[in-house]
Amino acid sequence: MSRIRHILLCLLSSANLLQSQTLDWPAFRRQILENHPTARQANLYRDQAAAALLRAKGGFDPKAYTDFSAKNFNDKNYFQHTEAGLKWPIWLGLELKGAYNYATGQYVNPENALPDDGQANFGFNWTLGQGLLIDERRAALRQARIGLEQGEAERAANLNNLLLDAAKAYWSWVAADNSLRIYSDALRQADLRNTAIRESFLQGERSAMDTLETFIQLQNRRLDVTFAQTELQNALLNLQVFLWNSDNQPLAPEQIPPSPTLLAGEFASLPVQNTLDLAQQARLQHPELRLYDAKIRSLDVERRLKNEKRKPVLDLNYYLLGNGWQFFPTAGTEGVGVLGQDMKWGLNFSYPILNRKARGDLQVTEIKIAQTDFELRQKRQSVENKVRQYANDLNNFAAQIALYRDITANYRALLDAEIERFNFGESSVFLINTREQRWLDAQVKYLKLLSEYRKAEAGLQWAAGGLGN
Repeated sequence: MSRIRHILLCLLSSANLLQSQTLDWPAFRRQILENHPTARQANLYRDQAAAALLRAKGGFDPKAYTDFSAKNFNDKNYFQHTEAGLKWPIWLGLELKGAYNYATGQYVNPENALPDDGQANFGFNWTLGQGLLIDERRAALRQARIGLEQGEAERAANLNNLLLDAAKAYWSWVAADNSLRIYSDALRQADLRNTAIRESFLQGERSAMDTLETFIQLQNRRLDVTFAQTELQNALLNLQVFLWNSDNQPLAPEQIPPSPTLLAGEFASLPVQNTLDLAQQARLQHPELRLYDAKIRSLDVERRLKNEKRKPVLDLNYYLLGNGWQFFPTAGTEGVGVLGQDMKWGLNFSYPILNRKARGDLQVTEIKIAQTDFELRQKRQSVENKVRQYANDLNNFAAQIALYRDITANYRALLDAEIERFNFGESSVFLINTREQRWLDAQVKYLKLLSEYRKAEAGLQWAAGGLGN
């Protein structure tokens, strides 16, 4: 009897399952952010927005140009005209222009006749009507700057969603791996128990029914291990989707470290104030809400541009003309009067009578803004509700964990008591197996509750928009 008692006590002792190196959640999360293709793709949103901003700034780059035209016929130089200069668009619809013109030939148009040394000119084109307050170039620049914020929000939203899926796969894998360890330990216990009971039967201490009882239990444990192995393999396949190396290659299953134990850590309820703070954080910082906010501001720039199109076109151009490179050759002219000599200017005005195109474009943009605003309101409410839902799930799982931790301990206490009764000859192998089975089921269910708590915890961070930060 003493030998059986010793074996049973050894069987029910907890094995040390901790590994020297495990894949914990921070390391897993870091691996995803550094190497996962979706994470790398998300980083491109910022680069794309920066490139769009660079392109928009290009609308204000100074531009050098050269125009040359000539005609020769019957050995006659009819004309040669050359113009080279620099155009520089700046703010408020103003474009500065400096150029040099040179014309020669026997049949130069008198209107294009120039001094023998050519003619330099300097002036501007100024949009005083449509395009004075905003034009396509300024609108593109403002939208590109908003696009930087939009690109960052796109990146954060993609990482937020990626890490939520990864967290679900990770904690399912951890639970499956821990469950397999429990079932494997139970299998070893059942095997040793079956061996001990058989030896006792051969010595005449136990009945044949006890040996059959322990053998059936051994078979059940093998079946449990088989199911647990299949569940772990499937969980590992889901986990493998998120694990990549720096060479853009997925990690092989044998390269993935073992999971950490899931029986440690604090699983507390979330205070009401923390839920309110998370809801407020979501309203202000959730990447999907920031996307809508950026979209509305970009549409507002478009609305201002469409509204500007309702104005009449009124363009003024003015150029000082030089004799060669010499300006103001007339002596004795002072003040503003100088600008009235040796110059070229013009005025351009146009306005569609009904202006239906501009008014229609403006109305379309205003409708887009209204639609986006409604979507933003709906999304904001959905985000806040998600925060509250995950907070409720977290609190429920915390309460269930606290309750089931006691239930598991009570099942273990019943098992220990049954072993004591067995040692005094007041129990049977059947009762010990039954108690142990309930304790085993309780441990596995407890693991699943811990896993669901961690998933709800990640879901709460996701709902608040902070899982990717």
